[in-house]
Amino acid sequence: MSSTGITSSPSWSTVEPNALIWMERFLHAAVSIGDRPRTGIHATIFAICTYYVVKAKKISWPVQIYITLLFILSSANTAINIHNTQLAWIDERNYPGGPGLFIGTANVLIVKGDAAGDAAANIITFMVDSLLIYRCYIIWNSNWMVVVIPIMALIASTVMSVLRTIAASRPASSLFAQNAVRFGLPYWALSLSLNMLVTLLIVTRLWLARRQVAMFAEPEQLTIYTGVAAMVIESALPYAVVSLILVILYGKGNTAELLFIPLLPHIQSIAPQLIIIRVRRGLGWSKGTLQGSSPMSEIKFSHSTVNELEA
Repeated sequence: MSSTGITSSPSWSTVEPNALIWMERFLHAAVSIGDRPRTGIHATIFAICTYYVVKAKKISWPVQIYITLLFILSSANTAINIHNTQLAWIDERNYPGGPGLFIGTANVLIVKGDAAGDAAANIITFMVDSLLIYRCYIIWNSNWMVVVIPIMALIASTVMSVLRTIAASRPASSLFAQNAVRFGLPYWALSLSLNMLVTLLIVTRLWLARRQVAMFAEPEQLTIYTGVAAMVIESALPYAVVSLILVILYGKGNTAELLFIPLLPHIQSIAPQLIIIRVRRGLGWSKGTLQGSSPMSEIKFSHSTVNELEA
């Protein structure tokens, strides 16, 4: 009995270089599999964060504006990625070379969208890195010497990110063009170095604090302020890990980088919101969290107030 179903035929196979086919597969996975779940997760965390900010006796509008901007910018970045995918696979599907070449080349429709999306991602990076540096400053008892190098790295990475966006937005260019990559590599390297350094500084401080008060503080306090969850959230460890993976793939020119480029803005935006949620619950570090140094009577953890951004 003959089958009336549609079967695959070799003549239907995509006639493109293998590297380009893999690029299209990763682009499809990044948008179709990644954008929707991470946008939903981000929206949920944003709603929780907003709840804790708004329910305080005195609403901190700077904090609310900060997290709202992060959500808007990351959502805009996602919308641009989805729009570019729509152009490649639906509106301009007959572009010579296929969707991958349409996105990867200096197509004017893509260049404009990429420039806007990249600008949004750059602003997110600057906002998040600035807050993490400030958190590091607070956790190290407002010691400016600790954050001098991170601040210098932030300035340098911001300059590189702006130059990368400008280079990618020029005619006959794109984010994957060599003139943009030459700024992109130092940008990602500086951003990663900043993240790893701040993460190391924060984790080191929390570990030292744990050792300092382990014999005197209550176990519950140790868990809240210096436990694994505190170290992961306060140091924005997921952000540092994703940045590391992206830099390695980007530097090697591995197509798998396409999975992490659209993921990063959401990971970046979620990291400070998790910190703010801890703060609003009275679990985050503030300038007065660790009081005293050695005598049992002088050592204590003081709960942060809900109106402190730095807490």
